Amino acid sequence: MILGVLALAVPAAGLASKRDPADGTLSLRGGHGTFTVSARGAVIGSFVRGKVIITDPVDGDGTGPIVSGDDWQKDRDEHTTVYGGTRVRFRLIGGAFKIRVIGTGVNLSVVGRGQVILNGAGTGEDGTYSVNGAPSADVPDYSQFALSASSP
Repeated sequence: MILGVLALAVPAAGLASKRDPADGTLSLRGGHGTFTVSARGAVIGSFVRGKVIITDPVDGDGTGPIVSGDDWQKDRDEHTTVYGGTRVRFRLIGGAFKIRVIGTGVNLSVVGRGQVILNGAGTGEDGTYSVNGAPSADVPDYSQFALSASSP
């Protein structure tokens, strides 16, 4: 069992160590709304209830989507799959990807370069986020920005 876990961790660690100095970081905690990240890099995420639409446009340029806890899944095409349910976890390490999470209790950790859209549900309690280690801020009703080392 332990060897199996290590076998999975070693390739992910190897890909993660290739971080480009121009990469930015995004941390989202307790999100409620719709959150989209189109980037090249890595993402680890989870949600309490909802769905995630994952597009992996280039086969073999990273781990591909690794999803656990989903109650259902539906292929949209050869590169896009929708996973839904409660207490779902997912990750993509290395390569290009697009994720769109619609749900509650959304947590995301992203390292890479690309575009981010934060679209809180407008409840006033839509979670918090931080870019490049800045102090956490409330998730806005809508914000779109480039993710890179020079992101605000």
